[in-house]
Amino acid sequence: MNTFARTLMLAVYAAAVLLSGGRLRAEVTTSFTEPDETIEVACAEPGVVAQVLVKQGQAVKAGTILAVLDNAVLEATLRSAETKAKSTARIDLARVEVELKQRQKAKLSLVLADGHASANEIEKAEAELAASQAQLRISEEEAILSKIEVEQIKAQIERRTIRSPVDGVATRVRRRPGEFLSSSEPVIATVVRLDQLRVKFYVSTEMAERLQSNGECAVTIRGQRIAGRIDFLSPVTDADSGTVRMEVLLDNRSHKLRSGISSQLELVPPPTTPVRGSEPVVVKPIESGLVAPVLR
Repeated sequence: MNTFARTLMLAVYAAAVLLSGGRLRAEVTTSFTEPDETIEVACAEPGVVAQVLVKQGQAVKAGTILAVLDNAVLEATLRSAETKAKSTARIDLARVEVELKQRQKAKLSLVLADGHASANEIEKAEAELAASQAQLRISEEEAILSKIEVEQIKAQIERRTIRSPVDGVATRVRRRPGEFLSSSEPVIATVVRLDQLRVKFYVSTEMAERLQSNGECAVTIRGQRIAGRIDFLSPVTDADSGTVRMEVLLDNRSHKLRSGISSQLELVPPPTTPVRGSEPVVVKPIESGLVAPVLR
């Protein structure tokens, strides 16, 4: 056997060995639990903080008021706008004017038939009636705009009321009453959602190809196996590490699990349709005394 043939035989044999060991084994990876959501709750408008209604470590519900900015000017404006919106004086006056012009026109129409009124007087009465009707419509539209103005001021006040967007825990309160909340630093508090915990693991590409989002898995925390659900499986393999990011959600409605504790994930590849690289290799003799792997 010449040198080339021997080298080729060794290369083929090495490939056969690698393929025969290509079946995936269980993978164990370690990470840490973290909140499902961490939200830096900010205010939409700048202003001076009037009240802070939450403390660090306090549980909050979605919609709970965390803080309120100073609204003294807006509240005074709101009272004025509400008074204006409730007033019907302008509409009442305009309606009286319309009724008066209608009666004047009707009287002129009667005397016109007797020849005691001119056509010009009738035209003038009709024009005055039309003007009074237009003024009534203007008053009615102004009343609608006054109500809209009230809603706008209330919306401004609501924008200056900072609420928690989710059920969770306020882990940090960044402002105190009297401090200014600027547009460049609008965050008032940090709220984390803990009814679910998220764990980010990194698995091999080969293992990731056999998994799917929304699949189930088991995470071990302090010796206890906890059921989890694969929430995200990255479609991209990291070029440097050759791993794929996988995020697992753990049910924590009982709040027995803490964020930031070590977690282990053991993945055992599920039975799959035979694929190249994961099935046994059968070595058969070929001519010149060489061997080659045959997949089946």
